[in-house]
Amino acid sequence: MKLKTPALLCLASAALLLALAGGLWWLDAAGNQAVADAKVRIRAAGLPLTIDEIRPPRVPDADNAALVIEKIKQRLEAPPKIDGKDLEEWLGDFKVAHASVYRLDANATRELAAALDANPVRDVLELIQEAASRKGYNAQLDYGKGVAMLVPNVAYVGRMARLLGWHARLSASRGQTEAACCDVWNMSVLAEFMADEPTLISQLSRWAGWRMTLNELEQLASAGSLSAAWDQKFTDRLAGLDFIHSYAHALDGERILSGSMSFERILALADGHAFLAGFGTVPDWPAWLRIMRYQIPGLLRLEYADFLDRERQMRLVAVQTSPGDAEIIRQQKNARGEVPPKYLLMSNLLGEYSNMTAALWKFRAMLVSAQAGLALERYRLAKGRYPATLAELVPEFMHEVPTDIFTGTPLIYHPEPGGAVVYSIGPNLDDDGGIADNQTGKDDQGWAAGAAAPRIFALSPKPVTEPETKP
Repeated sequence: MKLKTPALLCLASAALLLALAGGLWWLDAAGNQAVADAKVRIRAAGLPLTIDEIRPPRVPDADNAALVIEKIKQRLEAPPKIDGKDLEEWLGDFKVAHASVYRLDANATRELAAALDANPVRDVLELIQEAASRKGYNAQLDYGKGVAMLVPNVAYVGRMARLLGWHARLSASRGQTEAACCDVWNMSVLAEFMADEPTLISQLSRWAGWRMTLNELEQLASAGSLSAAWDQKFTDRLAGLDFIHSYAHALDGERILSGSMSFERILALADGHAFLAGFGTVPDWPAWLRIMRYQIPGLLRLEYADFLDRERQMRLVAVQTSPGDAEIIRQQKNARGEVPPKYLLMSNLLGEYSNMTAALWKFRAMLVSAQAGLALERYRLAKGRYPATLAELVPEFMHEVPTDIFTGTPLIYHPEPGGAVVYSIGPNLDDDGGIADNQTGKDDQGWAAGAAAPRIFALSPKPVTEPETKP
């Protein structure tokens, strides 16, 4: 009997190992099938699976704006000195000194002209004009190196837009309306360079560029420097922007480049049976066991399949147009809240979809307000006054009364002596009088024209702190 015990133990151990191997094989097969099924569902929803499916086509060098931006980048890295300061530092000080003045006085105009009329700066402005006439922001970018490699020029596009904004103000102060409008138009073109970039960072940069453009456009209109022809041109451009589509494009790119690639890297580690860095030293045994499941490819693939399904659902929720912002954000938060606690990776990889959607809808509200504001300007140019109600804009200046996407009701409109304000109440769903101010949490998205402009853009005064008294 003693001779049989080791043999029985060996047989039992072999059977256990075979069962374990069989279980892992079955789990791996189930995981692979789950991923395959999830990808079929993604295909059925019309969503891409690889970056190659959504990246923009290459543009010939002869029409490649990216190459021109590289030249501008070199110029901006060695900016000219004005009064011993770098150009941007000088412009920053100028902005602080004249923050409340759009119609620059003679001395301020001479100061600004000294900076912007200098040869090196004029060379940069001419290159910006050239870049704005071309295409292909992404033509030379390597999509295989991750998100950080895809947007090397975003900062420089922002700097170019700021430079154009100041040049527009200088032109407007000199009465050069056509030049000022061209500068603002080129600001909008620079923002559009990110239109085909399938990453959220580029889309958010694009929206930031449009915010700057709308601010300069609003200032031009309020200063009376906007003709009816340019007003209509800007209105048509705003009407043609499809931010829902670009946002969906960005979500696809972000998922493919970040979420799916992260999972694929971890799957590769799991396939190699390597411990994830730093995961083998967790003292909490339950947490350690949850982490150790990532050493089993089948379990990880099951989570990956679930991730693809949940991401697909959240993405489809994000691009809805009917329920309204509050309902869409609620649906997204619910979807993220339903992620099982055992899935340590998924919650982070899904990202803050609700916050991204709020940013999208907030900017869409700004665009609608800008369209209404430009219609108000055309009405004023045609009739010498602002209308009593938004309904008077229809049908000559707008097809219909503009709607606040946060409430589903018409935008709020207040005509004032010599001016007008039209705005959305923003994500906080409070009527803040058309004012956006981060310090106080006011987030109305609006347009102020004429005499109303200084009030709408007035920042809340900073609280005065009493000096500390020594005991």
